[in-house]
Amino acid sequence: MKEKSDGAVGMNGKAISGISPYRWVILFTTVPIIVATEMMWLTFSPIASVMEASYGISNFAVNMLATSYMIMFIIFCIPASYVIDRFGFRTSLFIGALLTGIFGFTRAAFADSFAIIALSQFLLAAGQPFLLNVTTKVAVNWFPFEERATADGILTMAQYLGFAIPMVLSPMLAEQYGISAMLKVFAAVGTAAAVLVLVFSRERPRLAPPGPAAEKEDFSLSALKVLFKNKEYVLALAAAFISIGIFNTILTLIESILMPRGITSAEAGIIGAAFVVAGVLGAIILPIISDKAGKRIGFLVAAIVLLVPLYLSLTFVSSYMILVIIAAVAGFSIMGVAPILFQHSSEVAYPAQEGTSLGMILLMGQISGTLFVFLFEILDGSFGSVVIPMLGLVALTVVEIPIVAKMKESNLVKQKK
Repeated sequence: MKEKSDGAVGMNGKAISGISPYRWVILFTTVPIIVATEMMWLTFSPIASVMEASYGISNFAVNMLATSYMIMFIIFCIPASYVIDRFGFRTSLFIGALLTGIFGFTRAAFADSFAIIALSQFLLAAGQPFLLNVTTKVAVNWFPFEERATADGILTMAQYLGFAIPMVLSPMLAEQYGISAMLKVFAAVGTAAAVLVLVFSRERPRLAPPGPAAEKEDFSLSALKVLFKNKEYVLALAAAFISIGIFNTILTLIESILMPRGITSAEAGIIGAAFVVAGVLGAIILPIISDKAGKRIGFLVAAIVLLVPLYLSLTFVSSYMILVIIAAVAGFSIMGVAPILFQHSSEVAYPAQEGTSLGMILLMGQISGTLFVFLFEILDGSFGSVVIPMLGLVALTVVEIPIVAKMKESNLVKQKK
């Protein structure tokens, strides 16, 4: 079924192109809700020990609060992609915003019950794919081609801000004011962000932005088969499987990885924040350079090669200040090139819908993140040390190098040169 265009149509029946200034309103009212959902995800990761003491639960139970997001993403990624491609990203944003606002509130209202916190966390997690999967769809609906990696970068940066905030805020609020007060602050952020989406979001401008747009085909198994037969897209999927999975594992287990070397919970939060804040800068700077240079692959290869010694250092270094620096450089590298990978995957998947192509990329990262977290904990328990599972993450990064080296620039990038 073909989707009817809302853009202006000229005498020849073709959509009229133009650049709407409202594109920036759309972008920056989408940012807060993405920040909010990622804040909800990592609320408990930097305060695992506080949660264990407060509720009398195991470390595994605390880690499940973060792992819930990966599990629910796997379940709801395809439905979210269908909603985006069939009904538009605005509908998807509404669903995700409502889940974030409602269950952020229930998590705070029943903060004395770990069972309700856990249930709310899983329902919050169900909203995440409806928010994250819109990234490239927002860019293609509202932005000209030469600004799309930049738009992707800003929306990816929003994810990183959502990662960074709980790394700093959760330990501070939980230790000084208690878990209930912490959850109320997070609920207020989620509610405000949801209201912005409900008030200001629009599906597309009156004038279609210049540049290639995806064919308006509904999400289908046949569309997925075409994607999985696309060699360049499959390489992007493989790269996402490894790099996003490792990223999710490190953020989920940051306190467990660092505390055996004498790093405190608060220090682990700062190190995690350095990782993410530097990633925010990378997500702004590197996509802009990529757009200006008209290149994607060189950035991906350089980042993955650099991450090998950085992850090794993160495994063995015990100095707090050096760990902050290492985390910052690693975050700038891997998080800075993530939006470039997202945009590249959208370009090589063209003319497939962006909701489908990005959804599958993110799905790979959530599957691997869930798998890597469980394997990490199994190896940690078996060997009594985080060194072995961390070396496993380093080995996977080495394996990723030839994968990204095989990638080729998309035809859309080549045509712009």
